[in-house]
Amino acid sequence: MLSYLIFRNYLLSRRSGALVRIIAWHCVIGIGMGVAALIIVLSVMNGFNLTIRSRMLSVEPHLVVTQETAPTTADFGKMRTRLEQILPKGIVGVERFETQDLILRSVDGVFGSAIAKGYDRTSMHQMMSRVWASMKKETPPPVVQTSDLKENEVILGIDLARGLGIFEGDEVILVPPETLLLPKGEIPRFQKFRVKSLLNTQMPEFDSKLMFYNIDTLSKRLRGLSREMGFEIRLVDAYQADYVKKKLKEKGIAAQTWGERDTSLFFALKLESYAMALFLSLAVLITSFSIVTVMVLLMNQKRQDIGMLMALGLSVKRTRMVFLRVGLMLSYMGILGGIWFGSWVCLLLDWYPMELLPDIYTDSTLPAKLTPRILLFVIGCSTFIAVLGSWLPIWRYVIDNPSAALRRGPQNLATPD
Repeated sequence: MLSYLIFRNYLLSRRSGALVRIIAWHCVIGIGMGVAALIIVLSVMNGFNLTIRSRMLSVEPHLVVTQETAPTTADFGKMRTRLEQILPKGIVGVERFETQDLILRSVDGVFGSAIAKGYDRTSMHQMMSRVWASMKKETPPPVVQTSDLKENEVILGIDLARGLGIFEGDEVILVPPETLLLPKGEIPRFQKFRVKSLLNTQMPEFDSKLMFYNIDTLSKRLRGLSREMGFEIRLVDAYQADYVKKKLKEKGIAAQTWGERDTSLFFALKLESYAMALFLSLAVLITSFSIVTVMVLLMNQKRQDIGMLMALGLSVKRTRMVFLRVGLMLSYMGILGGIWFGSWVCLLLDWYPMELLPDIYTDSTLPAKLTPRILLFVIGCSTFIAVLGSWLPIWRYVIDNPSAALRRGPQNLATPD
């Protein structure tokens, strides 16, 4: 109660003096703006990370189990049975795949490299549907409707096609890289394909290197040394991949999770988030130093009142706690205001996405995703800064000798007799 009375009468009322009152309100506004900026930026960064993961997982599997020989129908059934024993209701699908590096040659004689991925007819359609669903579009594009690839037909990533000057309907020649090392006089193995569609996932790391084909129509002559075969497993919850991997390892099956296959990407995203949080926290710290100014002015102007309270029996410890709560009240006015404003901005960006960014980005909107973890981090960081900024002047000005506080002059307050 005493802290509230001091806060109301000594900081925000007209009796507190114009200088203290104006600086106190500037402190509240500055802290609020810093906290709001921290919440908005962290939420936008979190939204971008979630969008990138969603787009990536629409193409990349949650778990990959490789084997040296081509999977058979019996292998497929055994793998499905084992997965259903681990997660009876957590398996979306098990798909047979193969992937390898190939060299592309366009009709204009331009060469490029691609990572070719082969699926069967059903798996190809499911993968294309997932890509489109992750982009949150209403009407399926032609690439989903034409995912039923016939013999000698492929789908190219749009950036890969642009780099080689390839359009829909063009013919391309595929060559295994190792055939270029054949002795003189031998003709490299190659096969012609027609580009049926161009795939745009808005993920440059996929659109610039991936090519899809029907696993049953690729000529055996193009099976290169880089060929990888196995099963791609998709789960209801992608974050259960580590648990499923552990259970498969107990059964003697080696698998890779989606996080392990893209370690560098997720490390870069995490490092970027930490760097943004650190620099914005420093900005809030600098703004919160105005608490020190307010508390110094308050305690210097009311030094005789402090001495009177101590002379009446208020201990040094309790006096410091009273003024610490005053500083926290001042700080939390700004913190709560910033949390309210920042949260509403994030919710509005989430409910009503605005097309602000060009198409070169993964998402042209600002995908703000506010989570309780972000709020707890902001509240904890702001509280620590508020306690630090309030305690420094209190530790300096509240002294053991109340007679020194009753004397005139700030020099007597700082140095007891």
